[in-house]
Amino acid sequence: MKSFHLAEFFSFDIAPYCSTAKFESGQSILEEGSETVSLYYLSEGRAKLFLTHENGRTSLVSFLDAPCFIGEMEFLGAQQCTNGVTAITPCTCYRIDTAACHAQIMNDAKFLRQLCLFLSKKALRNTVAYSKSQAYPLENRLAAFIFTAATGGVYREKHTEAAEFLGVSYRHLLYVLADFVKKGILKKNKSGYLITDFKTLQELADKVKLNGS
Repeated sequence: MKSFHLAEFFSFDIAPYCSTAKFESGQSILEEGSETVSLYYLSEGRAKLFLTHENGRTSLVSFLDAPCFIGEMEFLGAQQCTNGVTAITPCTCYRIDTAACHAQIMNDAKFLRQLCLFLSKKALRNTVAYSKSQAYPLENRLAAFIFTAATGGVYREKHTEAAEFLGVSYRHLLYVLADFVKKGILKKNKSGYLITDFKTLQELADKVKLNGS
């Protein structure tokens, strides 16, 4: 609690309503379509948020980097059921049992100010990230995407979801991936794409950051 300053967000003692939760890479933090009674605070790790459309197609919405809240929109009542959130790297979260302290939280001006600030910064980061993504070629944006999505030096995202997230055609995405392989930046294997030239990929990625930083 003290290490990540979560207690400082509240004007009352939140500790009795908190527990810690750990998630391995690929494990679900929030099940899509479920009704959650908890608010999560990601203190370590990286996760991705996605949603599934009525036609069964899945869209990658955003990446979540610690520290940040997870499930804040559901907590505020902006939506009833959750979007899916899956751990990319091993994640550590604080789980706040909002059902047990809902009235206290909703009347806690200190916490609500913190949450408003968090949501505002999140919106600004998304805006900056979108602007940057439109200003650079796909090779830079894809390099940043690979660094963000890769686990253990291996990139495994579905091509259809990556292409949609980056706003390019499936064919264009495959062309740039093939070019990365040809240049020795990536190596294709059964589990995905192994990053073999971190330095070159990093140089390409540094020109554009998906988190807006």
